[in-house]
Amino acid sequence: MKRTPLPPLNSLRAAEAIGRNGTLLRTADELNVTPGAVSQQLKTLEQFLGLELFARTDKGMIPTEAGQRLLPGLSDAFTRIRDSIAAATRQDENVLTVTTGVIFAGKWLVPRLGRFRDRHPEIDIRISTDNRLTSFDRDDVDIGVRFGRGGWEGLRVHKLLEQQMLPVCAPSLKDRFREPADIARGPRIVDRLSFFAWQDWLNAAGTDEPLSGQEITFSDGYLALEAAMAGHGAMLGWPVIIQDALRNGDLIEPFKICAPTPYAYWLVSSESRWNRPTVQAFRNWIIEEVKSFASQTG
Repeated sequence: MKRTPLPPLNSLRAAEAIGRNGTLLRTADELNVTPGAVSQQLKTLEQFLGLELFARTDKGMIPTEAGQRLLPGLSDAFTRIRDSIAAATRQDENVLTVTTGVIFAGKWLVPRLGRFRDRHPEIDIRISTDNRLTSFDRDDVDIGVRFGRGGWEGLRVHKLLEQQMLPVCAPSLKDRFREPADIARGPRIVDRLSFFAWQDWLNAAGTDEPLSGQEITFSDGYLALEAAMAGHGAMLGWPVIIQDALRNGDLIEPFKICAPTPYAYWLVSSESRWNRPTVQAFRNWIIEEVKSFASQTG
């Protein structure tokens, strides 16, 4: 029996991802390509099949009738492929892969990780530092710690710790920042990828002093924190990242003014991995660690 030729695998992968994400932009971010490349892959598949699979609308990419017939099978096929690869490559069920951002890993998780290893010497832990949203089953990642508003569709989540924003600086700058308006006059450190803005904190502090003076900008929160400890200016931080530096005396709080935010740290994983024994062990441990941390920081 002659087999029906298949379209290019990348075009099928693009169509399946568009069906889940609903837009070219989100699909491009997941596949780590440009939206134009996603559009071209979809065009290739539609030309191969002689069918229009998605209607382009203001609300995103809406599957046509043909698309609705195709997408469930594609999703099932890619899930089976990922499961087969995971089964073939997973040599040890006691390996736990955790994904999180660099600054959280370096300034909070890693200093405490020895306690997890002492409690669970049978588990080999791997830390992957990546700020993009992980597809846990596709990337063979077990659990993540993410910062944001929560509400990630299709994932299991647990809120670890809500965060406020507060300014910190090196002890050498204590006399430079005597009142909140001094922050507006600089020098300030800016994390370009931060969820927070200096103006948000100044509003919460009740000052209408316009931003002026010197700023130094970083595209990496880890470097921004290092710059603050080196005395380059005030940094707008959040407790889980700066608390150890405050305790060690590397940073000080020039003002006891914290501004609330809608953001928190969350445990995140897929439904299929949430109750794995290694994931449960890590969840239980980190929840205990966060409770202890919160009680110490007040």
